[in-house]
Amino acid sequence: MDGQSQDAGAHFVAKWLQREPEMVFAEVFCPVADKPTFRAWGALLHELRESLFELSDPGVARIKTTWWAEEMIGLGQGRQRHPLGVELLGREAPWSALGRALLAFEADSMRAADTEEAVAALAPLANAVLQVESRLFSAHESAGASRSLAIHWLLQRLPEGLASEDQARIPMHLFARHGISAAELPTVQGQALVRDWAGELLSALPPVLPGAALVRRSRAGFDQARLRRLAGGKPFGAPSPPASLWRAWRAARQS
Repeated sequence: MDGQSQDAGAHFVAKWLQREPEMVFAEVFCPVADKPTFRAWGALLHELRESLFELSDPGVARIKTTWWAEEMIGLGQGRQRHPLGVELLGREAPWSALGRALLAFEADSMRAADTEEAVAALAPLANAVLQVESRLFSAHESAGASRSLAIHWLLQRLPEGLASEDQARIPMHLFARHGISAAELPTVQGQALVRDWAGELLSALPPVLPGAALVRRSRAGFDQARLRRLAGGKPFGAPSPPASLWRAWRAARQS
């Protein structure tokens, strides 16, 4: 990898870690040989999540997601354009299947009726991501790992997604339970609903992920902590660095 590619790749890694600062502590327990892949994969998942869920213009989101789908298919055929692909190029994994799953994903699909349906709507794409992840890190595929990724995506829609067109993909039963409209969700009136949403996602998150990659075990532990804070009415944001280091250590010991 030349210096220009390294600098470009480092930019995307820094962007990811700014959003998910806890993952710095997960990397501490990553084998040295796997660290470049750990960083590139984490940053790639951040870019995919942004394209799929976080762009306000649906047309732009679709164009960007299609670009990434073509990039994944290209990785499967031995070529890449994005700097993050430099580290991943040549790594045998079902990249093309992931690309096809990106093309098939409908970000503006009908609102889920309940939490289980909201998680299930993301399952096909999460499965495709986890199939690649398991190959990259010689990990076991599991329904629990896929489920934890879907819940991670839903958690990461908070809090900015509350004011978005999809209302952070919160299911309809919670609006009915609290008797509020979508317009009221980002206001004080919506705080109790958000606490309930966090509590339901926390209950749906598998407690352990035996055999999953370190990146997935660590992320699930951090997400559990964030959801617990939200369900308890605490502010958005990452837990303290000492707590994150402890959780990363626990995740590493699950292997």
